[in-house]
This record gives sequence, C-alpha cells and structure tokens, in this order.
Amino acid sequence: MLNPFVFTRPIDPDQLVDREEESRQLLDLAEGGHVVRLSAPRRYGKTSLLRRLGHDADLIGMNYVEVDFYGALSVDDVIVRMEEAYGQLRTPLRRIAIAAMATLRPRLTAGGGPLKIEARPAHSEQVSRVFAGLLDLPLALFERDGTRTLVAFDEFQALLAVGRGVDGLFRSRIQRHGDAAGYVFAGSHPGLMEQLFGERERPFFGQARTLRLDPLPDGDLADYIGARFEEGDRDAAPSLEALLRLARGHPQRAMLLAHHLWEHTPQGEKATPERWQSALQAVFSEHGEALQATWDALGSREQAVLAALALSTESLFNKHTLTRFGLSKGGAQHARDKLAHVGHIQTLDGAWQLVDPLLAEWIAKLERPVTRGWGSF
Repeated sequence: MLNPFVFTRPIDPDQLVDREEESRQLLDLAEGGHVVRLSAPRRYGKTSLLRRLGHDADLIGMNYVEVDFYGALSVDDVIVRMEEAYGQLRTPLRRIAIAAMATLRPRLTAGGGPLKIEARPAHSEQVSRVFAGLLDLPLALFERDGTRTLVAFDEFQALLAVGRGVDGLFRSRIQRHGDAAGYVFAGSHPGLMEQLFGERERPFFGQARTLRLDPLPDGDLADYIGARFEEGDRDAAPSLEALLRLARGHPQRAMLLAHHLWEHTPQGEKATPERWQSALQAVFSEHGEALQATWDALGSREQAVLAALALSTESLFNKHTLTRFGLSKGGAQHARDKLAHVGHIQTLDGAWQLVDPLLAEWIAKLERPVTRGWGSF
C-alpha cells in the first residue's frame, strides 16, 4: 500500500479531513448568490476546501469555476487565468463560454487548451472591455441555460500587485449578477486580504461574509490518521498523541508528520516512540533549510517575538518575557503586528501563537539562541 498521507498538493474532495461545516456553509451562501471571503493561513487546506466546494456544487447542478491568481502580475495575466478557468467547464457550457470569450477580442481561435490567443487588444479601453466581459460570463451562462455559477477566486490578494482599481472593476461587475452567481474570494495573506476587504475606502469593504479556517480538531485528525495506518496494517497509537501535540491542528503539517511516521513504521509494526523520533529527525532534515530561510528573512525583533511566542509560557507583554527576549513593549507590538500581517502568527482562543508548528519546534531546537540577541534564557 502506498503512503496515503498527501502534503505537497491539494487533496481529493473525499479525502478532506473535517471541514464539513465550512463546506456546507460555503455552498449555502453560494446558492443564495452571496459573496464570501475565505480566510486561511498558508497550507491550511484552503485550496482543498475549494475543490470540495466545486465537487459539491457540481452535485447540485451549479456551474463551478476556480481561478487561481497566485503570482499574477498584470491585468493581461489575470485575463488569461480567467479564460483558462472558464475553459475547464463541463460541456456544453464550455462551448458556450468559449464562444462568448471569442466575441470579446479579435483573432481568438480554439485549440492548444481551452482557448488559444493569437493576438491581444493593445489599448487599455479594449483590455477593460475584455476584462469586464470575462467577469460577466456567469451572467451570460445564466441567461443561456438558467444555471447559477459559483466562482472561486483563489489567492485574490495577488490583485494588489496587478494595478490600481482592479478590485473596483470586480466589484462593479459582480454586483449586477444577482441570482446568476455566487462568489468566494479566498486568500492566504491575512494582511493583504484585510487590506482588500477591511479598509473603508476599498470597493469590497463590508461586501462579503467572512469564513475563517481554524485548526483541525485533534479528534478528527486522530481518526483520519489512525484509520489509514490500520488500513496499511500499521498501528499509529503509540505516537499519535505526540504527533497531534506537535501538529496543533495544522492540516498540512499533520499530514507531513503522518507521512514520515508511516515511512518509519514497517507494515505489521507499531509506531513506537523511537520511530516517531526517527520520523521527526527526517522531517527537520528535509525541511530545515526552508525553516532557516524563513527565519533569516525576518528582522531581529520579529525573530525575538517568534521566539517569545514559541518558548515562553507567559504572555508576550509580560515584563519577564520582554526582558528575557530583549524587547521593549512598543518594539514587541510593532513586530507582532508585522508578523500577523504576513501570516506567521495568528490569534487562537485569545492568545497569539505561531501558525507553523514546525517553525515553533525548530526555534525550540536552536542550540544557541542567545547569539541571536534575544537576551539570556
């Protein structure tokens, strides 16, 4: 039996751990034609949830279109990604979408994928017309066959790098769609998503319901991991509690740890504490460079705040914590806000903690933190 724990890509809809309530809520809102903002840290299963949403939407007869804006740098790039996404619709809707897109600009031919582009409009007015037409495709589909379209824009915060006013164009078009479409705007950069949806001067301010993905419950992870070990004639029980304690509900990190524990547990054997330690060593050997790069990209105050949150049992602004890690209250607050903006930390149950439990564990394993300027431990 192959290792069943996938951690390098989105998982299939039927493999999603928990998230039943979130999936149902997203689908209900989409059916009602609402706009939803899906917020989650990186590697929290956001894209996997969107795939599950697409599967569920298809079962009830909705069209589903998923557009990934990760790395988009221009309006032209956004247009291509939207064309490609609509080209993935099931037939005959795909033919309707391609025909509609072909009318938006000259010299478009089918082939080489859903749509092969031979020439692009050169003027900004023409580009705006194409862009607006693509945004209105759910309305065109609804008018043709009466089916509602659910559109998911993944990594929507990337539009901030595309140019000014792009989110305003999105807002101006989709507000006209009524019952024709529902929208999910998903993103993994909390600061930029807050900028798009939380600032009063932005077009989407107050226009979206917010759904946040929290850590997975230990019970659901234990059932999922334990069951797959049993299916592979292995017993995860001796190390399962340690795995859950380290993973802290982080979806991707839990699968990563389970993957390596499986690799170190022969068929017919138990995942003993010794095998768990071997699995942990393999994890940090494999991912140590990436964790080091994350650490090195931070300023000294950000490093100190991460260390305080990872290692101290007291609050960040406790006098002893500030002294121990060489921080002032103002400096700690500024660094905390910066870390939260980029998604390294989040609040759970009223307390700040690192999003990535592996980074927290890696910090704890540093041999000489005093050389980093944190003060004396």
